[in-house]
Amino acid sequence: MIEKEFTIREPKTTIGISILIAFILTVYFALCYYFFTENEDKSSTILYLIILGFFVFKYMIMPGLTTKAIHLNFSYLKIKHEMSIGPFTFRKRWKDLKELEYISVFKTENGYEVNLWHNKNEIINLFVFDNFDEVIEKAFFFAEKLKIDLLDARQKGYHKWIDKDEYRLTGEIVYID
Repeated sequence: MIEKEFTIREPKTTIGISILIAFILTVYFALCYYFFTENEDKSSTILYLIILGFFVFKYMIMPGLTTKAIHLNFSYLKIKHEMSIGPFTFRKRWKDLKELEYISVFKTENGYEVNLWHNKNEIINLFVFDNFDEVIEKAFFFAEKLKIDLLDARQKGYHKWIDKDEYRLTGEIVYID
């Protein structure tokens, strides 16, 4: 059995999100009660409420309740995804990380995102942090463990490879020319 060596997990749902989800569910069930009691044509009302319920649950409730995780095994170069909804956890099988290429760091609206590029331009989004120094430190950790290069892609069209040996020695970012 393959053991997980490293886990990246999304933060748990905040109390504010839980209150918002409870409010959305309350409004949905109030609408269901109103339309079901006020309409003469029950069959079409039920159909509309089922369709509305599907969209409410899929696009409003489920994203707020789910927590995703990535498990990595550096020894066997394997990855496994996991999704939790409340007390229920759905685990996928371990998959091989094939043809590892590099780790990239780039700037997004949410902060600095770290991606693992593998298997001819397939991407695994690993994590996002606000602090660039923290992102580089974590990205360097992954690049070292997986024995692949590290790319600074913060500026669009101006990507630079980071010298991992220099970073390991000094903790300073030096680019390879």
